[in-house]
Amino acid sequence: MKKLSTLILILFLTAFINLSFAQIDTPYQHYKEFSKADSNKLFLRFENLNFVKNNEYNGEFSDGATWIGYVATPKLVYYPSSNFRIEAGVRLQKYSGREDFTETEAIFSAIYKPSDKMEFIMGSLNQDNNHDLSEPMFEPERYFMNTAENGFQFLYKSKKLQFQTWIDWEQFILENDPFQERFTFGLSGDWKLNTSDKYSLSIPMEAILTHRGGEIDSSDGSVQTVGNYASGLAFKKQVEGSRITSWYAKAMAYYFVDNSSEKEFMFDKGHAIYPQVGFTTKKSKLNFGYWNGYHFASSRGSKLFQSVAIDTPGYFENRRELATLNYYHEHKVANGIHFGGKLDVYYDLKNSKENFAAAIYLRINGDFFLKKVKWNK
Repeated sequence: MKKLSTLILILFLTAFINLSFAQIDTPYQHYKEFSKADSNKLFLRFENLNFVKNNEYNGEFSDGATWIGYVATPKLVYYPSSNFRIEAGVRLQKYSGREDFTETEAIFSAIYKPSDKMEFIMGSLNQDNNHDLSEPMFEPERYFMNTAENGFQFLYKSKKLQFQTWIDWEQFILENDPFQERFTFGLSGDWKLNTSDKYSLSIPMEAILTHRGGEIDSSDGSVQTVGNYASGLAFKKQVEGSRITSWYAKAMAYYFVDNSSEKEFMFDKGHAIYPQVGFTTKKSKLNFGYWNGYHFASSRGSKLFQSVAIDTPGYFENRRELATLNYYHEHKVANGIHFGGKLDVYYDLKNSKENFAAAIYLRINGDFFLKKVKWNK
């Protein structure tokens, strides 16, 4: 099954080798940028992601699984002004072969853009590209496995610095609730050390802090506070007159610390390094990496990169070494409609075991103008 699924995806990707490519890292992109022309307009917006993902994993660190279904979000979008909008709708999460929706939840966002560089979001958050977090910090499958993120988010983008910070409030409590509050604080960014159009040297930054606790609940659960941090150096070079449009090299260092009252993981602290090199063309993106982690754990990251086996209680390895390969391809079918595939390979160097994940995605983003509505003061 493993070899068959990998071969099918490779053949699928090869079949589209001459098609155009939108240079992105993931298929998780739905956020709409502001346009001054949309002021006082009401839209019906439809966002949808169909997915088929087959994880053929060996070993104790993660069980294999197949995910097939869709996440659909129809919503009304209204612009009282050119720098403020309101979004209200419903998020429908459905796995194929199940009678009912896995998740059905209302979504609501109030988004304020005071300048070209800043945006504030309250309510349902912008989750594009999983906040630009790397896989050891944030499992990509959480996009279609979990509910939508809700809370507060701030985004900043200038020529030299772009970053975002957010709070995803996962569980709110009232007095004497028998469960604890839970939330995740995140930060991701990239600080460019130069402004050349031909090459860039930058410092990427990532942070995830998860908390479980509260003071007014009646739960006797322990307090959890887990932090994951990452930073490093990234170099990217644009290439002219070649099928390769750019190449890049990145070296990241990761740090883990568990400050919980009762330790959630087998280790209190850990660290890792993750050097990577990659190439992009007008058609695809290819990335190679080497992961070396010592006592590393992550409350939101991929299970394959951790030293503690979540799916096999009690099993751990002091040091994890993986060789990774990631390939992503995407074809634009029409405006707002993209069809693509992804292949991920993780080779366990210590245990001589290979893990594959093959996926096909269809992403749809469409806006339908309804009418002009003047905002009443």
